[in-house]
Amino acid sequence: MNKKTVLTIDEIKPIARVPVAEQVAQQLLGLIQAGNLKAGQQLPPERELAVILDVSRPSLREALRALSLLGVVKIRQGGGVFVSALDPESLLGPLHFFISLDDSNLDDLFEARIVVEGAITKLATPLISDEQLALLENSVANEDELLNDAQKFIDADILFHKTIFSAVDNSFLVRIATSLHVLGRASREITGHIPGVLEESLKDHKSILEAMKKRDENAASAAMEKHLRKVRDAYHKNKRN
Repeated sequence: MNKKTVLTIDEIKPIARVPVAEQVAQQLLGLIQAGNLKAGQQLPPERELAVILDVSRPSLREALRALSLLGVVKIRQGGGVFVSALDPESLLGPLHFFISLDDSNLDDLFEARIVVEGAITKLATPLISDEQLALLENSVANEDELLNDAQKFIDADILFHKTIFSAVDNSFLVRIATSLHVLGRASREITGHIPGVLEESLKDHKSILEAMKKRDENAASAAMEKHLRKVRDAYHKNKRN
Protein backbone atom coordinates (compact mmCIF):
# COMPACT_ATOMS: atom_id res chain seq x y z
CA MET A 1 0.00 0.00 0.00
CA ASN A 2 1.44 3.35 -1.04
CA LYS A 3 1.77 5.97 1.62
CA LYS A 4 0.93 9.56 0.79
CA THR A 5 3.71 12.11 1.26
CA VAL A 6 2.67 14.71 3.78
CA LEU A 7 4.27 18.14 3.54
CA THR A 8 4.20 20.53 6.45
CA ILE A 9 3.74 24.26 5.92
CA ASP A 10 7.36 24.86 7.07
CA GLU A 11 8.66 22.65 4.24
CA ILE A 12 6.83 24.56 1.52
CA LYS A 13 8.84 27.46 0.12
CA PRO A 14 7.41 30.25 -2.03
CA ILE A 15 8.38 30.32 -5.71
CA ALA A 16 11.10 32.91 -6.17
CA ARG A 17 10.29 35.76 -8.51
CA VAL A 18 13.21 37.43 -10.25
CA PRO A 19 12.86 41.23 -10.13
CA VAL A 20 12.21 42.84 -13.51
CA ALA A 21 15.28 45.08 -13.19
CA GLU A 22 17.47 42.03 -12.68
CA GLN A 23 15.98 40.29 -15.71
CA VAL A 24 16.67 43.38 -17.82
CA ALA A 25 20.25 43.68 -16.57
CA GLN A 26 20.90 39.98 -17.23
CA GLN A 27 19.48 40.22 -20.75
CA LEU A 28 21.60 43.26 -21.62
CA LEU A 29 24.68 41.62 -20.12
CA GLY A 30 23.98 38.51 -22.20
CA LEU A 31 23.78 40.60 -25.37
CA ILE A 32 27.14 42.19 -24.55
CA GLN A 33 28.77 38.86 -23.75
CA ALA A 34 27.43 37.39 -27.01
CA GLY A 35 28.86 40.30 -28.96
CA ASN A 36 25.47 41.61 -30.11
CA LEU A 37 26.27 44.84 -28.28
CA LYS A 38 29.81 46.04 -28.89
CA ALA A 39 32.21 48.05 -26.75
CA GLY A 40 31.56 51.75 -27.30
CA GLN A 41 28.14 51.15 -28.87
CA GLN A 42 25.31 53.41 -27.74
CA LEU A 43 22.11 51.80 -26.49
CA PRO A 44 18.75 52.97 -27.91
CA PRO A 45 17.13 55.91 -26.09
CA GLU A 46 15.50 55.03 -22.78
CA ARG A 47 11.92 55.33 -24.02
CA GLU A 48 12.65 53.16 -27.09
CA LEU A 49 14.63 50.57 -25.11
CA ALA A 50 11.83 50.24 -22.52
CA VAL A 51 9.36 49.53 -25.35
CA ILE A 52 11.70 46.97 -26.96
CA LEU A 53 12.16 45.14 -23.65
CA ASP A 54 8.49 45.63 -22.67
CA VAL A 55 9.37 46.98 -19.22
CA SER A 56 8.69 50.17 -17.32
CA ARG A 57 11.19 52.98 -17.52
CA PRO A 58 11.88 52.88 -13.72
CA SER A 59 12.81 49.16 -14.01
CA LEU A 60 15.04 49.94 -16.98
CA ARG A 61 16.75 52.78 -15.10
CA GLU A 62 17.39 50.49 -12.12
CA ALA A 63 18.95 47.87 -14.40
CA LEU A 64 21.14 50.43 -16.18
CA ARG A 65 22.29 51.87 -12.85
CA ALA A 66 23.31 48.37 -11.70
CA LEU A 67 25.24 47.79 -14.92
CA SER A 68 26.84 51.20 -14.57
CA LEU A 69 28.04 50.44 -11.03
CA LEU A 70 29.50 47.20 -12.34
CA GLY A 71 31.32 49.17 -15.05
CA VAL A 72 29.53 47.35 -17.87
CA VAL A 73 27.92 50.51 -19.27
CA LYS A 74 28.64 54.21 -18.98
CA ILE A 75 25.78 56.65 -18.47
CA ARG A 76 26.52 60.10 -19.85
CA GLN A 77 24.26 62.80 -18.46
CA GLY A 78 22.14 63.94 -21.38
CA GLY A 79 24.31 61.94 -23.77
CA GLY A 80 22.95 58.41 -23.62
CA VAL A 81 24.17 55.02 -22.40
CA PHE A 82 27.22 53.34 -23.91
CA VAL A 83 28.72 49.86 -23.58
CA SER A 84 32.06 50.04 -21.78
CA ALA A 85 35.26 48.84 -23.43
CA LEU A 86 35.55 45.78 -21.20
CA ASP A 87 37.27 42.47 -21.85
CA PRO A 88 35.09 39.32 -21.78
CA GLU A 89 36.32 38.25 -18.32
CA SER A 90 35.30 41.55 -16.79
CA LEU A 91 31.83 41.14 -18.27
CA LEU A 92 31.38 37.92 -16.31
CA GLY A 93 30.92 39.95 -13.13
CA PRO A 94 28.49 38.35 -10.65
CA LEU A 95 25.51 40.50 -11.54
CA HIS A 96 22.93 38.53 -9.59
CA PHE A 97 25.10 38.72 -6.47
CA PHE A 98 25.43 42.48 -6.83
CA ILE A 99 21.76 43.19 -7.32
CA SER A 100 20.77 40.93 -4.40
CA LEU A 101 23.56 42.18 -2.12
CA ASP A 102 22.33 41.81 1.47
CA ASP A 103 23.65 41.65 5.03
CA SER A 104 24.81 38.02 4.85
CA ASN A 105 26.67 38.09 1.55
CA LEU A 106 28.05 41.56 2.25
CA ASP A 107 29.81 40.01 5.25
CA ASP A 108 31.14 37.29 2.96
CA LEU A 109 32.39 39.95 0.57
CA PHE A 110 34.25 41.78 3.35
CA GLU A 111 35.81 38.52 4.51
CA ALA A 112 36.94 37.66 0.97
CA ARG A 113 38.39 41.14 0.45
CA ILE A 114 40.29 40.99 3.74
CA VAL A 115 41.89 37.65 2.79
CA VAL A 116 42.59 38.39 -0.88
CA GLU A 117 43.54 42.07 -0.72
CA GLY A 118 45.70 41.51 2.34
CA ALA A 119 47.64 38.82 0.47
CA ILE A 120 47.87 40.86 -2.72
CA THR A 121 49.17 43.89 -0.83
CA LYS A 122 51.88 41.72 0.73
CA LEU A 123 52.93 40.41 -2.69
CA ALA A 124 52.73 43.84 -4.30
CA THR A 125 54.87 45.70 -1.76
CA PRO A 126 58.31 44.50 -2.90
CA LEU A 127 57.24 44.61 -6.58
CA ILE A 128 55.49 47.97 -6.85
CA SER A 129 57.26 50.49 -9.07
CA ASP A 130 58.06 54.10 -8.25
CA GLU A 131 55.52 55.13 -10.89
CA GLN A 132 52.81 53.05 -9.22
CA LEU A 133 53.73 54.47 -5.82
CA ALA A 134 53.32 57.94 -7.34
CA LEU A 135 49.85 56.94 -8.52
CA LEU A 136 48.99 55.81 -4.99
CA GLU A 137 50.22 59.13 -3.61
CA ASN A 138 48.11 60.97 -6.16
CA SER A 139 45.03 58.92 -5.23
CA VAL A 140 45.55 59.71 -1.55
CA ALA A 141 46.01 63.41 -2.34
CA ASN A 142 42.77 63.39 -4.34
CA GLU A 143 40.92 61.65 -1.52
CA ASP A 144 42.08 64.38 0.86
CA GLU A 145 40.30 66.92 -1.36
CA LEU A 146 37.15 64.85 -1.83
CA LEU A 147 35.98 64.13 1.71
CA ASN A 148 32.82 66.13 1.03
CA ASP A 149 32.07 64.33 -2.23
CA ALA A 150 31.42 60.66 -1.48
CA GLN A 151 30.99 59.59 -5.11
CA LYS A 152 34.28 61.09 -6.31
CA PHE A 153 36.04 59.80 -3.19
CA ILE A 154 34.81 56.29 -4.04
CA ASP A 155 36.32 56.64 -7.53
CA ALA A 156 39.68 57.67 -6.04
CA ASP A 157 39.45 54.86 -3.50
CA ILE A 158 38.88 52.28 -6.24
CA LEU A 159 41.88 53.60 -8.18
CA PHE A 160 44.03 53.23 -5.04
CA HIS A 161 43.16 49.55 -4.69
CA LYS A 162 43.41 48.81 -8.44
CA THR A 163 46.89 50.34 -8.53
CA ILE A 164 48.00 47.87 -5.86
CA PHE A 165 46.48 44.98 -7.84
CA SER A 166 48.37 46.08 -10.95
CA ALA A 167 51.72 45.62 -9.18
CA VAL A 168 51.19 41.88 -8.70
CA ASP A 169 52.62 39.57 -11.35
CA ASN A 170 50.05 36.80 -10.94
CA SER A 171 47.21 36.65 -13.46
CA PHE A 172 45.02 34.38 -11.32
CA LEU A 173 45.19 36.62 -8.27
CA VAL A 174 44.55 39.69 -10.41
CA ARG A 175 41.43 38.05 -11.87
CA ILE A 176 40.15 37.16 -8.41
CA ALA A 177 40.89 40.66 -7.14
CA THR A 178 39.19 42.19 -10.18
CA SER A 179 36.02 40.19 -9.52
CA LEU A 180 36.05 41.37 -5.91
CA HIS A 181 36.71 44.88 -7.17
CA VAL A 182 33.48 44.77 -9.19
CA LEU A 183 31.53 43.85 -6.08
CA GLY A 184 33.69 46.19 -4.02
CA ARG A 185 32.21 49.12 -5.90
CA ALA A 186 28.74 47.93 -4.94
CA SER A 187 29.71 47.66 -1.27
CA ARG A 188 31.33 51.11 -1.37
CA GLU A 189 28.02 52.57 -2.52
CA ILE A 190 26.67 51.35 0.82
CA THR A 191 29.60 52.09 3.16
CA GLY A 192 30.88 55.25 1.48
CA HIS A 193 27.96 57.27 2.83
CA ILE A 194 28.34 56.18 6.46
CA PRO A 195 29.55 59.13 8.60
CA GLY A 196 33.28 58.95 9.36
CA VAL A 197 34.11 56.12 6.94
CA LEU A 198 35.76 58.33 4.32
CA GLU A 199 37.97 60.07 6.88
CA GLU A 200 39.08 56.75 8.37
CA SER A 201 39.65 55.28 4.91
CA LEU A 202 41.92 58.20 4.05
CA LYS A 203 43.99 57.61 7.21
CA ASP A 204 44.19 53.91 6.44
CA HIS A 205 45.29 54.52 2.85
CA LYS A 206 48.07 56.77 4.11
CA SER A 207 49.25 53.99 6.45
CA ILE A 208 49.17 51.43 3.63
CA LEU A 209 51.08 53.77 1.33
CA GLU A 210 53.76 54.52 3.93
CA ALA A 211 54.32 50.81 4.59
CA MET A 212 54.59 50.10 0.87
CA LYS A 213 57.05 52.96 0.37
CA LYS A 214 59.22 51.37 3.06
CA ARG A 215 58.85 48.01 1.29
CA ASP A 216 57.53 46.54 4.55
CA GLU A 217 55.27 43.85 3.16
CA ASN A 218 53.99 42.58 6.52
CA ALA A 219 53.08 46.06 7.72
CA ALA A 220 51.41 46.89 4.41
CA SER A 221 49.36 43.69 4.46
CA ALA A 222 48.34 44.25 8.09
CA ALA A 223 47.37 47.85 7.31
CA MET A 224 45.18 46.72 4.40
CA GLU A 225 43.44 44.05 6.48
CA LYS A 226 42.90 46.54 9.32
CA HIS A 227 41.43 49.05 6.86
CA LEU A 228 38.89 46.60 5.47
CA ARG A 229 37.92 45.35 8.94
CA LYS A 230 37.29 48.94 10.08
CA VAL A 231 34.99 49.57 7.11
CA ARG A 232 33.13 46.33 7.86
CA ASP A 233 32.78 47.24 11.54
CA ALA A 234 31.53 50.73 10.65
CA TYR A 235 28.89 49.14 8.44
CA HIS A 236 27.66 46.91 11.27
CA LYS A 237 27.65 49.77 13.77
CA ASN A 238 25.66 51.95 11.38
CA LYS A 239 23.18 49.12 10.75
CA ARG A 240 22.55 48.69 14.50
CA ASN A 241 21.89 52.42 14.85
